[in-house]
Amino acid sequence: MTDHDIQLKVDNLKTYFRTEAGLIKAVDGVSFSIRRGETLGVVGESGCGKSVTALSIMQLIRKPRGKIVDGTITYYRKDGQAINLTRLDPQSPQMRRIRGGEIAMIFQEPMTALNPVYTVGQQIIEAIRLNQNLSKKQARAHAIDMLAKVGISVPERRIDQYPWQFSGGMRQRAMIAMALSCDPEFLIADEPTTALDVTIEAQILSLLKDLQRDMGLSIMIITHDLGVIAEMASRVVVMYTGKIVENATTDDIFYNPKHPYTVGLLNSIPKIGLKERLYSIKGSVPNMLALPKGCYFAPRCPQTMDICHRQPPGEYQVGPAHFVRCWLYESAGKEVAQA
Repeated sequence: MTDHDIQLKVDNLKTYFRTEAGLIKAVDGVSFSIRRGETLGVVGESGCGKSVTALSIMQLIRKPRGKIVDGTITYYRKDGQAINLTRLDPQSPQMRRIRGGEIAMIFQEPMTALNPVYTVGQQIIEAIRLNQNLSKKQARAHAIDMLAKVGISVPERRIDQYPWQFSGGMRQRAMIAMALSCDPEFLIADEPTTALDVTIEAQILSLLKDLQRDMGLSIMIITHDLGVIAEMASRVVVMYTGKIVENATTDDIFYNPKHPYTVGLLNSIPKIGLKERLYSIKGSVPNMLALPKGCYFAPRCPQTMDICHRQPPGEYQVGPAHFVRCWLYESAGKEVAQA
């Protein structure tokens, strides 16, 4: 993969939070790349660092408690210019232009992300005028066009309604319209189908694929739903306790998973006709303030070895584009990075 192919590159990202109880390493040495026009899926249980990774890319980590302490996030423009986002002041004019104008984000909960005391139109128009030199009239017309593009009927009337007058699916569509209103090149979708029924979920995913095709978007989609990953992503990173434990193509993740955590997630998917009790990974994600020694997944792992409890594993390459962080592959894989 050449730099010309890459839209975004994250290298050894570490985002920590200082709390009264201690230091939380929410993202701890994460590295991945996203090609132009590609959809990368990021999966894992709640509390594994998925959303913090996205907020780090957007430079929305709240200081002073939260801070990117190491690593680089490089954004590549179409003209080849490489911008290290971690070197920019989050409130600088340049970062403000990139955030929304070039990199946009659909936040996890549209009802809380949208302000209930302003109309949907006012909020979309504000986003447009912050990033484009348009009059109020022009911005309103553009907002109506975007609402129509994401499938909201009668957009010229809906634009003056409040978020609480929209259904869950319509609020999600409005969030997508806001995110794409400034024609970004890169989109982060954080749990875009949470709390939606399966019919609306299918519509939202179809909408994202259509918009990606029409606008040439690169997408990073964060979810705990592997069905969404199968539908949307070409590559997948699996996160656990702030680290990437497996990074592979979608086909490899589904048909040749290596990490016991990935296998557990796949086995937890309901299957039509299955009469046995649904599989679940034993235990829960450990307290980030009291992580176990060695491999963080070892207390829950069905294939644990003695070394797993003593020393964290390195990252091993087990295929042409398949990487796994697990002691099971120390001899079978080629070590590419140390934990």
